[in-house]
Amino acid sequence: MPTLEFYKDKEKGVLDPAIFQRAQEVAEELVREDELKSSQFRNYFAELRALENRFERERRSDEALAFARLVPQLELLKAKLAYNTRAQGPLKNARRFVAFLKEALEAGQRSPKDFEAMMKYVEAVLAYFYARGK
Repeated sequence: MPTLEFYKDKEKGVLDPAIFQRAQEVAEELVREDELKSSQFRNYFAELRALENRFERERRSDEALAFARLVPQLELLKAKLAYNTRAQGPLKNARRFVAFLKEALEAGQRSPKDFEAMMKYVEAVLAYFYARGK
């Protein structure tokens, strides 16, 4: 699978509009797979939002340090995701969601700009997921 790219022009901070088309496609796949409860998605998103808020607070004094602290938290979230795919785990059959979120988390770890874009992408997938009636 190709690496997830968010920007048309990363230097200028211009997002690629295609990322939102991709978000819509991912949401449709999640609905078709029908293994993910909206509360499960919301829980992961809430955890991401909390990390984002902490990063935003800390980056005011030192962005590099704030990002260095954020990356291990994103790795921990990937570990929690993996744990929840165990045989009795709540995400054991939600393969598409796990793949989507893992790919997004990995892309978000490249830079502070990528993390910001990843948050928009995940939020768009969540919005489309809800729009599809989940």
